[in-house]
Amino acid sequence: MQNSLREALRAVFTLDITGCEFGDKKLCLLPGVYDTERTNVVPTTATVDGTEVVTGVTVTTTYDNPANLNNAGYACDQVADDGGLSTKEGVAIQAVGRAKMRDFLHEVQRVGMRCTEIVIKNLAGPTNEEIFNTQIELAKTVVGARGGMDFVTLQKYVNVNAYDRSKITIDLSGVDENGRLKALDLTPEVFMAMTVPQNAHFTIQFTFDNTVSGI
Repeated sequence: MQNSLREALRAVFTLDITGCEFGDKKLCLLPGVYDTERTNVVPTTATVDGTEVVTGVTVTTTYDNPANLNNAGYACDQVADDGGLSTKEGVAIQAVGRAKMRDFLHEVQRVGMRCTEIVIKNLAGPTNEEIFNTQIELAKTVVGARGGMDFVTLQKYVNVNAYDRSKITIDLSGVDENGRLKALDLTPEVFMAMTVPQNAHFTIQFTFDNTVSGI
């Protein structure tokens, strides 16, 4: 019973992702040490005597700017952020549940999180399963240098004999054949990205180890 409760209390974060209508896009999920802040200045207007005039500006801050990552050699088209782009502009993302994208990012950057499972569920239908032909890219970022890239190939986790072939589960619990933990430690330095195929629609769910909770 105690183990079941511990399993149920594990933290989960889920993103609903829809691909761009006009082509594949590389989406950064974690930018590592690089700054992705963008200041957006949008003029506000009003109609005066039949003429539209600028009455001021609205300034907002987003964290979707890939420029610094691209300059450092971590190629991506877009950085995931809340309230992001439409599918005509890029990849549309929406956090599912209580936590937002920035909550996930802040937790990783604050203390790090240990991921024990990744589940990707295809929502685009059986005739559009391109998402399972892509990879998750991982690297440890270092200012002034470019670390080596590791890849999680999703096709390796497709079970052709499974009843539900709309999803794959990447099990990162336990230890490998060498006795090393399989868990993926998402530390503040980790860069994570994946190519989102055109018109893809899927969810990606991360499950985290809650051993620090003491429960």
